[in-house]
Amino acid sequence: MAAAPPTPLRTALPPPSRGGLGLAQGRYGARGNLELMLCDERDGLWVLWFNCDPENAAPDPGGPPPGEWSGGLRFATGHRYDEVTVVQSGHGPHHLEIVARSGPTPHRLRWSPEAAFTVEAPPPGGAANSVAETEGTDGVLWAGALGVDGVPRLFRADTSAYPRLTWHEEPAAPSRPVDGVWNGMLLLPGSGGERPGIVLTGAAAGTYLGPSGAPHPLPGAETAAAVTGADGEPLVYLWSGGPWLDVLRPGQSGDGRRLPLPGGGRVTALAATALAHAEGSTDLVVRRGGELWHLWDPGPGGTACAAPVVSRLSATATGEPRPVHRCS
Repeated sequence: MAAAPPTPLRTALPPPSRGGLGLAQGRYGARGNLELMLCDERDGLWVLWFNCDPENAAPDPGGPPPGEWSGGLRFATGHRYDEVTVVQSGHGPHHLEIVARSGPTPHRLRWSPEAAFTVEAPPPGGAANSVAETEGTDGVLWAGALGVDGVPRLFRADTSAYPRLTWHEEPAAPSRPVDGVWNGMLLLPGSGGERPGIVLTGAAAGTYLGPSGAPHPLPGAETAAAVTGADGEPLVYLWSGGPWLDVLRPGQSGDGRRLPLPGGGRVTALAATALAHAEGSTDLVVRRGGELWHLWDPGPGGTACAAPVVSRLSATATGEPRPVHRCS
């Protein structure tokens, strides 16, 4: 008897989005699925996840097969967001920490398996043009804010009463050039109690401030993403107008390398995460010309690949029709 044809996957393009992107490798799934945060065009945030399980693994009914993106879940409605970041935290345990920005106002949200997405007290820092967050290998949560006055600020969280956080300001950039004009701020996790690395981007020039505060110059860029490499050193991805991303290691000699970009048009958002199950490689999501692309960078000497971000879902257990994207 011939085998029954496979059930076609339900597919959809991602919900229309604007502003920044957030990307992190989570703790769920056999290898740790990717968590992607999007700012809705008009209201709220969206989360999609990428199934990183081995390709022969069976998907959960109604979920994406291995190597595919889930449908979107909209949450945090009531604000139009411009920027979003996400961290897979060890607190909770394994909660997602989200810091977003609506206009100049920072917001903090948290996902837990018990209560899904909840609104939490935001980190301090006042009105900001950019927000950032990270969690060190010691479990310390950090938040950053690039004020509307152009001054970067850094905050360390006391997590003893988690999920309630008490924030303490730390010196952000003791060696910051006094004439620096920044358009974005990123944080990279420190290790062994170190403060995080800070990436400050600007159209004319940028800088990386290591855990000691020592500055390392970066070229100008319109948008950027950064990860901590397998060797514990920072890896920065910059877009400055070409059909590629410049990939640099701050403070190291050499001109870096170029990662070709798919699609066409301007890059308006970029996010990256190192992969725990593929040491030395980075996954990125980029919005170029209004389209979202998923890139895999294997590192020097490897061949990068890219595919459009498309939600593809298997059939539900009962086979009933269900929308690919939904609201919480």
